[in-house]
Amino acid sequence: MRTTRRLLLGLAGAFAACTSLPAVAQTAAFPSKPIRLIVPHAPGGNSDTFGRILAQKLSERIGQQVVVENKPGAGGTVASGALAKGTAPDGYTLLVADNGTHAIAPTLYGSKLTYDVFKDFTPITLAAAFPTVILMHPSVPAANAKEFVALVKSQPGKLTYSSAGTGNGSHLTIELFRTAAGGLDMLHVPYKGGAPAVQALLAGEVQMTAVSVNTALPQVQAGKVRALGVASSKRSPALPDVPTFNESGIAFDGDSWLGIVGPPGMPADVAAKLNTEIAATLRQPDVTERLAKIGLEVVASTPAEFTAVLQRDVPKWGKAVKDSGAVAD
Repeated sequence: MRTTRRLLLGLAGAFAACTSLPAVAQTAAFPSKPIRLIVPHAPGGNSDTFGRILAQKLSERIGQQVVVENKPGAGGTVASGALAKGTAPDGYTLLVADNGTHAIAPTLYGSKLTYDVFKDFTPITLAAAFPTVILMHPSVPAANAKEFVALVKSQPGKLTYSSAGTGNGSHLTIELFRTAAGGLDMLHVPYKGGAPAVQALLAGEVQMTAVSVNTALPQVQAGKVRALGVASSKRSPALPDVPTFNESGIAFDGDSWLGIVGPPGMPADVAAKLNTEIAATLRQPDVTERLAKIGLEVVASTPAEFTAVLQRDVPKWGKAVKDSGAVAD
């Protein structure tokens, strides 16, 4: 009986070891099939262009197709919530996150938000950052940020600024500026999208707006608008002569970013491999150059560094949301 029992236990152990082999092999061979990269916004924007550049070059590097899927809705929160709550944590579905979906949304949507940015995602990498530029109409009689602040204070409630919508990053960047400059009294004019907000500035309907550097560049170069300052921790290589607001004595940081996240509970080795491969792809000179042309600076951080940025930015943008009084529909 003892001999038989030992034999059965040995066979059971061997069977368990054998059945575990495919899972180990699958992880070691990751990826063994195409990866879906969800862009939670419509085609044409920064996150979409970034996602397609990354997908193409990452596909070449890992030998598996990376397919971009656009799933817009509610400022990117629909796709983000779907990934967080209904996606297998196997590394084959990833999301292009941004400071809108993961730093602004928690306060803007409040209890309506279906996910927790810290608990419901696996951070892979903070992929790239891009500065926002605050622009003025050429008719505004101010040569720099300090003169603009003095002008607004001399005419409280009269100067206007456009945004891509209440609670949008463009709106909140100017909220950060207004607060840092001592509580400037200006009128917010929200539009349904970035393009009409810029058109309003070009037409002289408003005196100010905030846009990404790649959107600002052609308008500044054509002399149609003037750059008041870069809402970033450092100057933009695309606009090297435009000072940051910090340099002008108005201390705030409105850096925007794009990151890659997966669903919660991903195996650590799969997340680590994705971080390694994505970071290496982003650091390829041709990729860095292509992203620079659309105003994106490669970061390619570790997951821990990405988490640290979230811990910094959620309260920062949350305060801007509260100060502005913005509430999601």
